[in-house]
Amino acid sequence: MEAAAVITGSGIAGTLSVSFVSETEMEEINRTYVGHEGLTDVICFDYRESGCGLPKEEGDTDPVEVEIIVCPSVARREAAKRGLPYSKEVVLYLVHGLLHAAGEDDLKPGLKRIMRRRELKTINELAEHFDFAKVFPDAVRS
Repeated sequence: MEAAAVITGSGIAGTLSVSFVSETEMEEINRTYVGHEGLTDVICFDYRESGCGLPKEEGDTDPVEVEIIVCPSVARREAAKRGLPYSKEVVLYLVHGLLHAAGEDDLKPGLKRIMRRRELKTINELAEHFDFAKVFPDAVRS
């Protein structure tokens, strides 16, 4: 997560897991672990405070401390609605999750505006170094 800390300017470090799941899986995760009904775009779990990271998988050296789960089909629909490339929508979800892991909150209107500005700033900075369409091509179907 060192790269994520640099990306978001948070100064945090640790092990990050990113998963891309189906709508059915996302609904189940949202219901079971977040306590909300229905589909959502991205969920971030921060295990650092609880000290119970995800178990190591073969080849891992450290337990996962932050997990970001993205639903690509939601990203595809939202991107189409907003007139954005799919790749930029996915990057938005990843940055959103990283900012939550860095302690940002978007539940109150004032905090939401601050977080949205940080998302935009981070995405613009990333766009200077990465071609999002090459990382998350539109041709990939979820």
